Amino acid sequence: MKQEKMFTAIGPGYYEVKDRLFDQYVSPAYDESTGLPSGELEKGFAALARQDGTMSRMNLRSRLFAYLLDNTRIDVDPEDWFADHFDRCGDILRKHREGWRKELGEGALADDAQLLARGFRTGSFNAELDLGHISPGWRFLLQEGVPGILHILREKQQQPCDDTARDFYDSAIRMYTAVLGLIGRLEAQARRMQAAHPESADRMEKLAACLHTLQEGAPQTFYEALQLSYLMHQCIEFEGEYIRSMGSFELNFGRFYEADLAAGRITEEDAKELIRFFWLKFFSNTRGSGNGKNFYFGGLTDDETDNVGPLTYLAMDVFYELNLTDPKLSIKINHKTPQRFFEMIAKCLRDGRTNMVIVNDDETLEAIRKRGIPKEDSFDYLLIGCYEPAIEGKEVACNMCVKYNLSKPVELALFGGQDPLTGEKIGIDTGDSESFASFDEFYCAYERQMEKQLRDVQGAINQYEERWADINPEPLISSTFASCLEKGRDISQRGPVYNNTGSMGGGLANAADSLMTIKKLVFDEKRYTMAELKAMLRANFEGYEREHLYILNRVSKWGNNQEDVDAIAKRVAQSYTGFVNGVPNGRGGRYNASMFTLDHCFSLGHRTGALPDGRLAHHYIAKGIGTMTGMDKAGVTAQIQSVSKLDFTDIPNGSVLDIYLHPSAVDGEKGIHTLINLIRTYFNRGGYGLQFNILNADDLRKAQQHPEEYATLQVRVCGWNVYFVTLNEEQQNHFIETTMQLV
Repeated sequence: MKQEKMFTAIGPGYYEVKDRLFDQYVSPAYDESTGLPSGELEKGFAALARQDGTMSRMNLRSRLFAYLLDNTRIDVDPEDWFADHFDRCGDILRKHREGWRKELGEGALADDAQLLARGFRTGSFNAELDLGHISPGWRFLLQEGVPGILHILREKQQQPCDDTARDFYDSAIRMYTAVLGLIGRLEAQARRMQAAHPESADRMEKLAACLHTLQEGAPQTFYEALQLSYLMHQCIEFEGEYIRSMGSFELNFGRFYEADLAAGRITEEDAKELIRFFWLKFFSNTRGSGNGKNFYFGGLTDDETDNVGPLTYLAMDVFYELNLTDPKLSIKINHKTPQRFFEMIAKCLRDGRTNMVIVNDDETLEAIRKRGIPKEDSFDYLLIGCYEPAIEGKEVACNMCVKYNLSKPVELALFGGQDPLTGEKIGIDTGDSESFASFDEFYCAYERQMEKQLRDVQGAINQYEERWADINPEPLISSTFASCLEKGRDISQRGPVYNNTGSMGGGLANAADSLMTIKKLVFDEKRYTMAELKAMLRANFEGYEREHLYILNRVSKWGNNQEDVDAIAKRVAQSYTGFVNGVPNGRGGRYNASMFTLDHCFSLGHRTGALPDGRLAHHYIAKGIGTMTGMDKAGVTAQIQSVSKLDFTDIPNGSVLDIYLHPSAVDGEKGIHTLINLIRTYFNRGGYGLQFNILNADDLRKAQQHPEEYATLQVRVCGWNVYFVTLNEEQQNHFIETTMQLV
């Protein structure tokens, strides 16, 4: 690792091996001599798992993890720069964890499990104990390395502590020792590859040296930092979590890169090649159809300093060059963002590299502080998953515990708490809607139905959160949180500084537009009686085609800068956030509201009946916080004006506005400035997050008919991109319907 040039042209480059390495997780070539076959490993695992009940579940979990890591087969590819392959036995630890969750759901938490199942069955909400939206303390991990964290754990183990802390320290030590052992085994395998593959000897020598250093201490170079972060990503996900943020690329790796450059250990092209191989790992995992892994770029580190640095520009060049769906990026834009960086982002968007969300850093910081996070911690937020802020190394936000359908209370208020599709009584009796004398009386019923549902689901999730340690104790990732080490408490035991829970509100447009229809046509104009409107909904508008067209085309729709419906949307958002923000959760923290839908717009919509906004039964609900598909008739500027009327400081867990543009609208150099001005306009009005699809409906239709000719056509599904041809027909049609009116 002390060479003047750490990397050279010796051995095949990225573009020579990328197609083969793309399949590295589909058909890994484990060395049979390095561990037990999967069948034997599973038998040993099952024997050890039978000790459940004889020790704490944290202790058992750590023993299962260590047994697997010590005995699993491994692989090092001589043409890869990174080592991470080990046989995960079909994610056996995660499946075992789900057995514990099921056990509780059929036992102590049976009533809560049934409530959650009913919510999903009726399209009211999709809710669960969210173990999948989490991020390690990346900077702490890179600062200490595996040996450093192990040293801290051993020091804490020797100090006086209670039984819970001792169990945590013992378990974490066992797991970190296993990780250290895995790194050693990978080093030995790299040495074997060095001897067996002379054409890759130089690469394998450098990989082995890198792995050797990581067994001795913290990473010292850019290469070592990348290797450690990806290997720990794999180990933590093997523990049972889904990592949804890889942190700041600049803050995590920039200091290593700049030190390497200064010392002559690396060139810019060397670093680009490493990034190519590094990011290929994530892309190979999702293969263009998964949620993707998130890195963020930009963002204030104090009131006047943005963290855009030399590595940021280098990495963005590679991102543009590769044009992959994974990793995905979160971009923080603020009053100090360099113009050059802003232009790079706009160029990516213009040229189809839409695999990013752009967030208003200034507004996000205000929202974070409004929910009680001290200013000094607020700058350290990363974007978990898609759009949800959480403080790195201090917060476990569980952002997706609740996915709530804001249009469902409209149905319940109309039909006396009964779900019209299933006939189940899932709401409360708010009276006969046909007897309501005013819109305010109907809105009161809507709000009461919403509150009842949210209180029910919050109560059920709280019960699950209180039993988290019985479902998924997590000593490995917990030990990347300094507060967990200090307290001797796991993430599942309130170890982090902040222990909050996210609650997503989806279908804002459907709720607002439906309420607008009821207000205008039933109460203000008295065009239809409530009974007549309900008859239309029960018939799914069959036989009421004229009325259906009138509702679709003659009633104001959210997202067109029409004050009447915009005021209702604001009211809905205020009701929802008021029932969520600050409510105590089951981990000593609070609920925080978000407003978006992700791909739950389909699953929730499939279980929702016809709505007064003209949406047909079983059709998807609106995506994000923008208009319902086809209803943005006044254009993107009007949509921005509508959506920015919301108070995003009351939506601290994030939101996103989906912008659809025709490629001709952003063509050429002028297009870059058009995109920058559009983003600036929304952010100056207080908007939070934006994501883009720049598409031509004709191209999408052709891709449906001839998928082999459009294999690399990307679309922004939610908080991630996929290849259009990997979507099902309903999802493809959604994009075609959404882009049909773009010119």
